[in-house]
Amino acid sequence: MSASSVGDNNHGMPADGMCCLCTMEDITVEDGNYVEYQSHPSMKWQPAQFELCVIQQLIETQFEQYINLVKKTDCQATLRRLLEKGPPIYVADKVALPLDDGDTHVCKLWFGADGQEHSAKLKGAVEGEARDKLWAELREFIIHEGREEGDEDDADT
Repeated sequence: MSASSVGDNNHGMPADGMCCLCTMEDITVEDGNYVEYQSHPSMKWQPAQFELCVIQQLIETQFEQYINLVKKTDCQATLRRLLEKGPPIYVADKVALPLDDGDTHVCKLWFGADGQEHSAKLKGAVEGEARDKLWAELREFIIHEGREEGDEDDADT
């Protein structure tokens, strides 16, 4: 891959000395591990602070990890926080992919390795009615999990 392919389509190049904040590996043109992300609604492109393989791992696992955490956690505060925004659709990480004020989510990724834009949608994520149905199912699970009839009455004793 040539350095010119990295800068095509108004995309940048990794800063000198840039390293992944997860693996601490260098992010370079030569290593082909530079990623940029676009956030909505500003549509501004910014450099990701994680290298390509870490971003790809997040895309592959974040949705499933969310579902598993909702189903397995026994902390009501954690459950409320998880359910506040509902099941994730797009890759997110406050360290690697921070959002500017007013932006709501990462919508696209650009990989320096291939010079192409890619969807930021998580593997397994659902949208529209399917997401609404899943969200309702998860809320139902949270409300009823671990409670037996009359549990509220036990709290007064």
